[in-house]
Amino acid sequence: MAEKGFNTELYWKNDNVKEYVSLIPTSGVTGEGIPDMLACLVKYSESFLKTKITMKGIFSCTVLEVTKIEGLGTTIDVILVDGMLKEGDTIVLLGFEGPIVTNIRALLTPHPMKEMRVKNEYIHHKKIKAAMGIKISANGLD
Repeated sequence: MAEKGFNTELYWKNDNVKEYVSLIPTSGVTGEGIPDMLACLVKYSESFLKTKITMKGIFSCTVLEVTKIEGLGTTIDVILVDGMLKEGDTIVLLGFEGPIVTNIRALLTPHPMKEMRVKNEYIHHKKIKAAMGIKISANGLD
């Protein structure tokens, strides 16, 4: 990177993202670092593109993973691309046997610098706006 003229810094040490390119160690084999990369993308998109992010009445999100967590049941990890979600909202997901219509029980995010995929305590939210990685707990996701 230095040969190409880039100033680099590890993402957790980078205090000036406009001057230094953040390096995020990742592994395609184990998946380590992928949640960190997604978190950085969302964080930087949200901070640098604040004026260009528009909120529409309808939300859209991409499902990354479906997991079963003791105490929460089946949950989905999603990236909320546009709009806003609130506890109690009705969502529609595409399932193997047709659409799944359910209500959101909980909107969860990991604590800062923690991975979404690792079982730990989550921060509960009443509502979440666009450009966020979240875990959704709802009935009927099995």
